[in-house]
Amino acid sequence: MNHLESKQLVMNPITAKDWSLFERLHQDDEVIRYAFDKPTTDDIRQRFESRLPVWRWPDKHWLCLVIREKTTGEAIGVTGLCVSEQNQQQVEVGYLLLPEFHGKGYGTESLITLIQHAANQLPITIVNAIVTDGNVASCKVLEKAGFSLKEREKNAYQIGGKYYDDLIYCYQV
Repeated sequence: MNHLESKQLVMNPITAKDWSLFERLHQDDEVIRYAFDKPTTDDIRQRFESRLPVWRWPDKHWLCLVIREKTTGEAIGVTGLCVSEQNQQQVEVGYLLLPEFHGKGYGTESLITLIQHAANQLPITIVNAIVTDGNVASCKVLEKAGFSLKEREKNAYQIGGKYYDDLIYCYQV
């Protein structure tokens, strides 16, 4: 999983040079409002450092790929996956895009590319994604990528002191 390419995007493993992108993604209110409370810089640094080691199946840390526009080389976000703790035939995917790249289809394109590659290279049968209820844009990305809503966990997650349902989406490989 060293290099993935789609029509408009290139995705490569995150490196130490990607710190400013990763930090911005985790501090931008528009990016994180449906994901999590704003973490401290130390917490962001820990998340970042945990994603730097080379990822090999079935490592427990997140595979984190930086998404870049193919034409400009500009970093626009991150995507990745993590092996399920309960079942090694399942992975969870996630993605964060900078606000100026929302609505351009990049989330869907990057996710489809990641899933196709994972399905061809890894011994998986199911890809899961968890979305906070209310994050309509992310639900649309998942549905366009072939995911189906599998389950709703009531009051599963708290952001800003308010409880939200988790929407669990599933993609059958």
